[in-house]
Amino acid sequence: MKYDVPRFRDFNFSKPQEEGDFLALYTNRPISKIFSWFFSHFTLCAECIALLTPLVDILTIVLIYNDLWIFAAIFVELSLIMDSADGEVARFRATKIKRTEKQNQFGGYMDSMAGVLVFPLVIFSAGYFLGDLLVGLLGMLSFCLLNLSTANAGSYFKNKEKRSKEIQSGFLGKIKSRLRIKGVVGFTGDIQKHIIALALLFKSVLFIWLFIIIAITLVLMKFWIYRK
Repeated sequence: MKYDVPRFRDFNFSKPQEEGDFLALYTNRPISKIFSWFFSHFTLCAECIALLTPLVDILTIVLIYNDLWIFAAIFVELSLIMDSADGEVARFRATKIKRTEKQNQFGGYMDSMAGVLVFPLVIFSAGYFLGDLLVGLLGMLSFCLLNLSTANAGSYFKNKEKRSKEIQSGFLGKIKSRLRIKGVVGFTGDIQKHIIALALLFKSVLFIWLFIIIAITLVLMKFWIYRK
């Protein structure tokens, strides 16, 4: 099937700015638009494009093993771009092909899984080669615990999206309004990958420890909230 793809300057199928990471507008979105527009010319489904994210993560591990730190940092950012591109392609294809609710659910599942399937091993590799085995294991464990706590939030809050909007519009909302920030503020997947990319770029284990401290702190805070 041949798609009538809009011109590049008219191609805009990213998330609304209020729903995405507040840094995405200035980091991965401008570049992911290029990839999304290119991929949209082919019959590749968004789920196929989502598989590029773990592939890029595997290549990142290979680059770390071979001491190609700058390229490894670039590939971490590239995995983030691929993660954005599959969603943009999915939204574009939705304007051309009607999908069932089950197909949409599967696409969302693939999108979420692609970002966390191999990336814990990237964190482990970064921590191990920049620090030692303990740093690598703590980094990987903190990432997994953080994502598990986020995924299980729906079990404790009947309306997870509503609760998230309340948090973003509460105290954070006042700060965002004063600083004129749009988008989701927090330790999002985008921020996590940026920190790991900085660790690789500067070959500094301090960024890995920063990641571990923030992740563990948020897990404990969520545990306290759920207990309450």
